[in-house]
Amino acid sequence: MEVGLKWVSEGEGTQYLGIQVGSHLPPEANFNKMILAFKSKLINWNHNLSLAGRILVANQVLLASMWYLVTCWNPNPRMCAQVRVVIRNFIWGGKDAPAHAKVKWDTLALPTA
Repeated sequence: MEVGLKWVSEGEGTQYLGIQVGSHLPPEANFNKMILAFKSKLINWNHNLSLAGRILVANQVLLASMWYLVTCWNPNPRMCAQVRVVIRNFIWGGKDAPAHAKVKWDTLALPTA
């Protein structure tokens, strides 16, 4: 009985539920795709949103998709820093271009009461 599965070589991957899976795949295979998806989503949300609106979009749209991916693989600190930069620039500038943060990231990431 054939089930339609495709065998892949080592270092090669296939897409399953939106995630690249395979033997000995570098984490960058998923990460680079996620960063590109973040940036394309930012274009759609790059309207005149308030600060609270941009924070809501960052939490509910951008980071929600990241939480799904990191349940399958662990990003390294460099990758997390890159995501933080994209999120910070969107929150403070409303775009992907560098923006000056008005509040420290540690303060911004504190839990709510």
